[in-house]
Amino acid sequence: MPRKEIEGDWVMGWADRKRHMLVPGKDQHDRVIYGRTPFFEHEGLITPTDATYIVAQLQMPEPVHPEDYGFEVFGEVERPATLTLEELRRLPGHTVRAVAECAGNDTDFWDYLQSREKGGNMPKPSYELDDGEGFLKWRGMADQPDFDMAELAHANPSTGHVSGGEWTGVPLREVLTRAGVKDSAVAVRFEGFDEGRPDPTTQYLSVGRADFEVYDPGVINYDKGLPIEKAMDPDTVLAWAHNGEWLTHVHGAPLRLVVPGWAGNWWVKWINKIEVTDHMPDCYHQTHYFVSGKSPDDPNKKPMMALGVKTLITEPRDDDSPLRRGSHVIRGLAWSGEGAIARVEVSTDAGETWSDAHIEQHGDRFLWRRFSYLWDVDVPGRHTLMSRGTDEKGRCQPVTEWNFQRKHFDGIVPVDIAIE
Repeated sequence: MPRKEIEGDWVMGWADRKRHMLVPGKDQHDRVIYGRTPFFEHEGLITPTDATYIVAQLQMPEPVHPEDYGFEVFGEVERPATLTLEELRRLPGHTVRAVAECAGNDTDFWDYLQSREKGGNMPKPSYELDDGEGFLKWRGMADQPDFDMAELAHANPSTGHVSGGEWTGVPLREVLTRAGVKDSAVAVRFEGFDEGRPDPTTQYLSVGRADFEVYDPGVINYDKGLPIEKAMDPDTVLAWAHNGEWLTHVHGAPLRLVVPGWAGNWWVKWINKIEVTDHMPDCYHQTHYFVSGKSPDDPNKKPMMALGVKTLITEPRDDDSPLRRGSHVIRGLAWSGEGAIARVEVSTDAGETWSDAHIEQHGDRFLWRRFSYLWDVDVPGRHTLMSRGTDEKGRCQPVTEWNFQRKHFDGIVPVDIAIE
């Protein structure tokens, strides 16, 4: 098996071991506003902070010094208040470890699996991360007169937008309870400091075509309306720390929302306001974007919330071929948007038969689990490896149906291995 990690010097106390970093994308001011995680290259469960994926839907705001920071809590509450970070840190704390995954992670696999099923020859989307050259040139592409859909799809790979992390803060329900949530409360709207005009390019990229009209709300602040039930979940956290360190600016400092099990667009960064409402607010990023439906014209579009059930084989990979006959360990990661992974099965014959894999157990419901399976193979030729997960609620991968924005992909991605 090729040793892709060789770098050739002494790194992090381990000879010849490369430290895999975030593949960044920058704006016109050379600020990092996007980044993909090389999670296939990492061991363990927690993605290093400087390799954690980054997505900014609008313009990333200027940093706010923690000593100057405060946010409002108002609306359907008995005791509206403005809290500083120091006041927030006096409340009973909570730490949660969870997978954060962009709703559009692995979008390209929808088309790949459909092509494969029909006998097509669409290339398999790559999990490999390049040096980021050209990454983000797709921003604003739809406003250009020579806009090309194929060029857009090539400019922005969909993989690598997922990370595992530890988040420390205070349960949101602690803040809401002290504010005195009224019985009329239906949702909690979070507004960030980040603002801008939503780029229609993101929707064209998501859908895979540009022959439809995208709603333009003008310049807005990023906001989301979290249902009151999820807001009061004990693991929904207002976080000021990440992986044992103070939250960094690109990850939402001084304060961000953490919503375990739900896609990353719900994890509002740079929190400015928290408004308890007696209705579900009409937020752009859950009414027009990050919605499920059969087409852009579907009148019954609904906001997408919890992630499905997902497993990925991280070792071996397609390009590790050919492998010699003998014993090989199949390794991977498994996670779910609605609780702990209860079972992982592996197939070495393209799904004809399935066997239980070993799962590394831990106590964190929303953090991915590592799995492994010892594969003894003595038949040369092509073998197709697959994995599928089942969560504690009995949901078996794949869960998510195709939707026109191609979000929340949790399909079974095959790995083709040649044995010699």
